[in-house]
Amino acid sequence: MFDSSPIRYLAPSEEFFAQSENFIGMTLTLSGPVVVEAMAEAFRTLLQVHPAHAGHLSRGPDGRHQIMVDDFEHAGIWLEKIDEPPTQRLPNQSEALVNLRLRLGEQRSELTLYIHHSLADAHHQFALLEQLFGWYTDIVAGAVVGVIKVEPIPESLESALAARGISKLQRFGLERFMPAIFAYDLPPSKRNEGRVGPQSVRVPSSTCRLSREESQSLLAICTSRRVSLNAVVAAAILLAEWTIRDTPNIPIPYTYPVDLRFFLTPPVGATAATNPIGMAMYLAEIHPDTDVIDLARDIAEAFRADLAEGVIQQSFLHFGQHYEGNPPGLPDVVMATDSGDIPPLRTPAELTVEQFGFEVLFASTAAGVDMYSAIMYDGTLVITYHSHGARPEQYTDEIHALLVAIPSRYEWATE
Repeated sequence: MFDSSPIRYLAPSEEFFAQSENFIGMTLTLSGPVVVEAMAEAFRTLLQVHPAHAGHLSRGPDGRHQIMVDDFEHAGIWLEKIDEPPTQRLPNQSEALVNLRLRLGEQRSELTLYIHHSLADAHHQFALLEQLFGWYTDIVAGAVVGVIKVEPIPESLESALAARGISKLQRFGLERFMPAIFAYDLPPSKRNEGRVGPQSVRVPSSTCRLSREESQSLLAICTSRRVSLNAVVAAAILLAEWTIRDTPNIPIPYTYPVDLRFFLTPPVGATAATNPIGMAMYLAEIHPDTDVIDLARDIAEAFRADLAEGVIQQSFLHFGQHYEGNPPGLPDVVMATDSGDIPPLRTPAELTVEQFGFEVLFASTAAGVDMYSAIMYDGTLVITYHSHGARPEQYTDEIHALLVAIPSRYEWATE
C-alpha cells in the first residue's frame, strides 16, 4: 500500500479554496504537432520541481485540509482526441492538485493545465505553464532536462505578510460598500441562482475576444489617456452590468483581487507563495451620462488610496473560509480578476498558441458562482464571464460592444 506524507495545513486564505474545491484551468488552443512523450516528460519534470503540487488534499476530522505529498507517481496526462466528444473527467482535490489534459489532433490541439486554487493564483499558475512549455520546447529540440532544483513548498499569504510586518487592520475595504447595504429595494439576486452540489463542476461561461487590431487600438487610447487597460476593462464590465440590470438608481459593488507580489517589500517570487493577493473594493455610482474613461480613472484612484493606506495588502485576512454568495442587503457584487498582459509562451517553431482561455471549477452548497476573468495574451484581449445565471453571453456581448467603440469615440477627442 502506498503512503502519503503531510506537508502542512492550509492557512485560512487557502482553506477558502479547499472548502469550495476550486480549480482554475488555463486552456491553450495549439496549432501544429504536439509530441506527447515530450509533453509527458515536461509534466513529470514540473511535478518533480514542485512536489507540493504533485500531492493532494486530505480533510481531517476538524474540517481542516492538509497538503499531502504522495509516495507514488502522479497519474500523468489525461490524453483525449480532439475530434471526439470531451470526457467528463474533472480534477478532484482528494486525488491530485495539478492535472494536465491534452486533447490531441493532427494539426490542432487543446491543452488545459488545472491547478487547485489553494496552491496557486493566476500569476503562480502561468509561471508553471511557462516552465512546462520551456522544458517541452527543450526536450523536442533534443536537449536533456538534466539535474533539477526542487523548489520549496510555497508559503501562504499569511506567512508572506507576517514576514513583512503586515497584520490585520480594522478596515479591509468592505466599508466602501456600506452606503449600499440595506439601502435599496433590491430585485432577486441572480448571484444565488444555479446552485451546484458538493463536488467540483465546471462553471458555465461565455467569452468575448477582441481582435489584435481592436485590442491594440484600445490599448493605444488607454496610453494616450493615461489610464490602465485593467481599469478600462473594469469600467466596461460595470457599465455592461448597469445596462443589463436596468436598475439605474442602484449602485454596483465591485471587488477584484490584487497581485501583491510587487507591492510587498521584499517582493514575492512568482511561485514562492500560493495566493499572495489582496482584495480591492469599489462602489460604482453610474448614471446615463457616465463616461467609461472617467469611471476607469475613479476606480484607479480608489485603488491607489486603499493601497497607500495598507488596506488592500491585509484585506484577505478578514475573509471567511466558506463561499456564501452575495452578502444580504447588498446589490449584486461584481467580481473580476484581471491577469494583465501575459507574454507569449516559448514553443517549438512548428507549434503556436492560437488562443488562451480560462475555466473555473467550483463546488458550493450555498450559492452559484458569478465572476469575470480578463487577460491580454500575445496582444489580444480576452474576457470571460463565468456564471450559473441565465444568458452569460448577454454580458460579454455588451462588454465587447462597449470596448470596441472606445477607440473611435476617443481617438479625436481632446482632453
